[in-house]
Amino acid sequence: MKRSLLALPLTLSLPLSGSFLSSGAIAEGLDDIYVDLMPVFSRVDSDRSADNDAYGARAIYGRGWRGPWYTEVQAFGIRADGRNLLSGKNLYTSGVGMDMVYAFRDRSGYTPFLLGGAGGTVNNGYPGGADVNGFINLGAGFVSAPINSNGLKIRAEVRYLRDYFADDMNDWQLGLGFSFPLQKAAEPAPAPAPAPAPKPAPQPPKDSDGDGVLDKDDRCPDTLPNTRVDSEGCALKAQTITLEDIRFEFNSATLTPAATGSLNKVVKALNNQPGASVEVAGHTDSLGNDAYNKRLSDQRANSVRQYLVDNGIAASRITARGYGEEQPVASNDTEAGRAQNRRVELRFK
Repeated sequence: MKRSLLALPLTLSLPLSGSFLSSGAIAEGLDDIYVDLMPVFSRVDSDRSADNDAYGARAIYGRGWRGPWYTEVQAFGIRADGRNLLSGKNLYTSGVGMDMVYAFRDRSGYTPFLLGGAGGTVNNGYPGGADVNGFINLGAGFVSAPINSNGLKIRAEVRYLRDYFADDMNDWQLGLGFSFPLQKAAEPAPAPAPAPAPKPAPQPPKDSDGDGVLDKDDRCPDTLPNTRVDSEGCALKAQTITLEDIRFEFNSATLTPAATGSLNKVVKALNNQPGASVEVAGHTDSLGNDAYNKRLSDQRANSVRQYLVDNGIAASRITARGYGEEQPVASNDTEAGRAQNRRVELRFK
């Protein structure tokens, strides 16, 4: 037989391996130990002077390592009916070898594989007695997913075996049997349970408007600063509050844009004080004519009142009055004092 026959199984194995790789199957590389047992049908070399069809068995001990590689130790025996031999004996070929196996998955499910290795054979039944030789083999096959709770699998394979006996023998072997796990693949460690989310820190009771009454008890929220309230957060009667940042254009009752922003807070506060009636009181400093100051303060008080009415406060709840320079709260001898006297007040009735 020509040694070029060795190229045949290589030619067959390359497209087979390419098809596995193109499917995206990648071995996970988990450790595994197993024993495989299978009957074998063999198509033996015609130079063996035996029937071409032979039968036998193979036992395999396998061990997986990190990555897709497995090592297998195999022992096999094949019997062929002898022909054209004076003795008429049956022919036996047995062997022991070691293979490297490349698995395309991790044996936890359907796993194709390729293998290759070498070993020694003993050929019996030929003239001259037993003959010990070396061999190489190449193969491909698959193991199935587990078929029972113990992890039992089905294994099928085909091998080309080159036995360096006599003029070299080229045999083909087909095996179908079972794979028995001795050590199941290591299960990945379960992901640690996520740490429980920390409980939010208890929030202190809120008093959003700073009137001394907690929000949960406040019936009249958004109270203006410095307003005295009852136990339910509603403004007490007979008190006066100076409105902050109420400004007018020079010698005019026209509100500045900054003043309207402050008055929006007043609107909100009065909407939340539904039982309150108020007077808008306008004041000036002592500079200028008394009559002029009185008239200007009255106009400015009415300008504030009109803004509140235009923004939803009932007109019946609000009056307006200008007091001119009659009720100073600071000395008119200094600019700082005069600035304090030019003010608008909200007087709860």
